Amino acid sequence: MDVLVTTSQSLLLIDTDTGHAHRIDSGRGLYYGLACHGDRIYVAARRRLVSSEVPSADERGEILMFDRGLRYCGSLQAPFPLRDLHEIAWHGGKLWATASHDDMIAIYDGANWEQWYPLATEGQGDVHHFNSFMFEDGLVWILAHNRGASDLLAFSLDTRELVQRHVLGNCSHNIWREQGQLYTCSSAESRVMGQDGFTLETGGFPRGVAFDADSRCIGISTLSERKARDFNAGALLLTDRQWQRRHELALDDEGLVLDVMRLPPGFALAQPGPLQRGWQALARAFGAPSAPAPEALRFPRR
Repeated sequence: MDVLVTTSQSLLLIDTDTGHAHRIDSGRGLYYGLACHGDRIYVAARRRLVSSEVPSADERGEILMFDRGLRYCGSLQAPFPLRDLHEIAWHGGKLWATASHDDMIAIYDGANWEQWYPLATEGQGDVHHFNSFMFEDGLVWILAHNRGASDLLAFSLDTRELVQRHVLGNCSHNIWREQGQLYTCSSAESRVMGQDGFTLETGGFPRGVAFDADSRCIGISTLSERKARDFNAGALLLTDRQWQRRHELALDDEGLVLDVMRLPPGFALAQPGPLQRGWQALARAFGAPSAPAPEALRFPRR
């Protein structure tokens, strides 16, 4: 399975079978949410690291865009601060983004931005630490991390009223449904868990999940002090569809693993053509900046 992975340092494209990878983008602070819409991949970038000395109140995140060749092609910036961006999603022709620092959901309809405070905590700061979405049957599910026992909250897309609440996990991330049951990563407990009592011990701090017909991929971050989080080693845990472990990929020096998404059909790493290579050669000769080619990597299996 080919997956896009966001870390403290990079946006990565990784073949989870072999560990072969490419660094698609770096240098924009911590990378988090991933979404696909039309012929674009969207990636949340905070432009600040967890360990940064810059106050979190001064953070100004943005949503990066990449084309079908995984080439950077611009960004979206809201007219208000996007602070502590977590998961993003496209639904109903709108881009949704969790901005945890302000307990706020930012919504972009292609022309205008909206600020929504699902639990009416505007101006109170990071109370519930919203971090994940799921859309189904006229509902938007939002995960409230709560720095403890976490809530999976379902709001009507029409009225924005809260219609369901389930407590599941501790400091949880990600929401999905299998065979009628809700699942999440109970990150503080180092496990994946479901409403039906299912648990899978993962170790570390699980966050970010992707599936295909044969396998599952779970992001694992190393538990560490805040100042060290941006520079330690994370991992990808690979299992089959029955949650039986296959192997791990060690993502050394990438820091936290934030999100994982299966590479959508029709997207593939573009190889530079003769014209692009010619311009890169001229830029190097004259000392001019040019867009760096994706760096080839290989993450070891264990």
